[in-house]
Amino acid sequence: MNHWSTHQLTEFFAAVCAVQQEDRAIMVAVEQASEVLEAEIGAVLRDGRVEVAWGTSRDQLVAALGGEERPDTLTLAGLGELHVSSARFGSGSRGALLVARAGDPLDPEERQLLQAMAQTLGLALTNLSLLSAERSLREDREREAAERLALLESLREARHDSLTGLPTRVLFLEMLAERLACNTPTSVLFVDLDRFKAVNDSLGHRAGDELLGLVAQRVRACLRPTDTAARIGGDEFAVLLTDCEADQAVPVAQRLIDAIKVPFAVAGQEVFIGASIGIAAGPGPAPSEILGNADVAMYRAKTEGPGKVVLFEPQMHAEALARLTLNGDLQRALTLGEFRLQYQPLIDLSSGETVGVEALVRWQNPDRGYVSPADFVPMAEETGLISDLGRWVLNTAGRQAAAWRRTRPGLGINVNVSGRQLTDPQFAADVERMLADTRLPPEAVTLELTESVLMSDPKTAIACLRDLQDLGVDVSIDDFGTGYSSLSYLQRLPVDELKIDRAFISRENPTTADLAVIRTIVELARTLRLRTVIEGIETEAQRNAMRLLGCDLGQGYHLCRPVHPENLLASLGTAEPGRRAA
Repeated sequence: MNHWSTHQLTEFFAAVCAVQQEDRAIMVAVEQASEVLEAEIGAVLRDGRVEVAWGTSRDQLVAALGGEERPDTLTLAGLGELHVSSARFGSGSRGALLVARAGDPLDPEERQLLQAMAQTLGLALTNLSLLSAERSLREDREREAAERLALLESLREARHDSLTGLPTRVLFLEMLAERLACNTPTSVLFVDLDRFKAVNDSLGHRAGDELLGLVAQRVRACLRPTDTAARIGGDEFAVLLTDCEADQAVPVAQRLIDAIKVPFAVAGQEVFIGASIGIAAGPGPAPSEILGNADVAMYRAKTEGPGKVVLFEPQMHAEALARLTLNGDLQRALTLGEFRLQYQPLIDLSSGETVGVEALVRWQNPDRGYVSPADFVPMAEETGLISDLGRWVLNTAGRQAAAWRRTRPGLGINVNVSGRQLTDPQFAADVERMLADTRLPPEAVTLELTESVLMSDPKTAIACLRDLQDLGVDVSIDDFGTGYSSLSYLQRLPVDELKIDRAFISRENPTTADLAVIRTIVELARTLRLRTVIEGIETEAQRNAMRLLGCDLGQGYHLCRPVHPENLLASLGTAEPGRRAA
């Protein structure tokens, strides 16, 4: 091979090997071979098929070949008769590099160069195939590694809470199982935050997440290195105390409650929350059962009021089952229309006239019989059904009051409102819709809210009450005197009435201390220009005492028991109702 052909082969080799894709390498080889050998056309055939053609169309070349892999001549339209030369490459000579040119056929040196080019192409294609296989293998390994990493990350996330960094329920139960296997005393605390929802609703979920992180820090700070805290879900935490009997866990639970009730700084606000804690101990039951027992005890603590600690007792399971059954019955009761309203008059203690009535919800279940509101209202609050029930009470009482006012125009209606309703963004709209539907004047409606509901989140309460005030309805603080009202907030709350709790006159003859408290509340109300209502009047002596103390309105069995709506007007007589005291 002469110097000229050696030089051309070197360039050919460099051009073909510089390409990283197989189809592009073949095209470069065909173009280079055709140019070096001054051929009119070039092509690569593999397994008898034309893969790449240069200088003519692939279809035209296939037709001209007529199925022959190594013809001596080709006749192509526009090119005439061409001399064909080809050289084999690849294992088993499965491929061929073909060129065709007019004029003289290839001489021996040119054929040798064509064969060298074909072999070079074969080597390049083999190398590319190996590189492709290696790349594919590397990509498979990288993909497998990424999948393993993702799996490990998902397992880590399943075992550790991303928000607080604490173990999740899954890891907590595994750790509890390990401790129980050691047959040593182990206690589990189930911690549920009080008033956390109010923070989420008022400051947003980002602030709620920040608060959960701060709570997790305080919980861990209260524990020993051998103890474990976990986030079970939502605003619920669990604590695993090793080598600790149930009674020894009570001080730890109280320490947690004390730490959590210290104000938090969240989103530029001072936030107050609390916690209720249930305790269960092992060894004994399975890990999930111990955690469930602690949860049951926590629910009991929740019903006893904020900041309580309760140890699990076996009978609590039966109570939990009863609550579950009650919840199902309660859901069906609203759907089937089992609720009814009774109405108890509010009497002007000076004139004896009826100025309004309070709507009281009653439930008569076909199987249970009469169900006390003390049993079903807390359940409705817990499940959120209280919003639907409260809306039904509001609309039913409004329609009934509108009907009564056609014959007794001055009669007002009092409706009890739950904490969930007050924080519902649609509540003011529900009241406005009821007023529009019934055409009741707003001053005829008084909404009663308990002191604890108003003071659990005073800032949110003030905003909600102002919306109601804009509608023109009155607001009454129910059970006043038994909660923890701040006088500074009481001055700011847009309310119209204080309803003094019946506990102050529960005895047949109220004590001097009872009367002193009532007198103080009445004087406070007068200073704030609020009317007063005293509940629980059971005797004439109590009525006279309350009238002398200056209470505006009274309510109680001695004055009138709750009655069904069809009997109310008859129980009031024919006298026109008086006006509510200002």
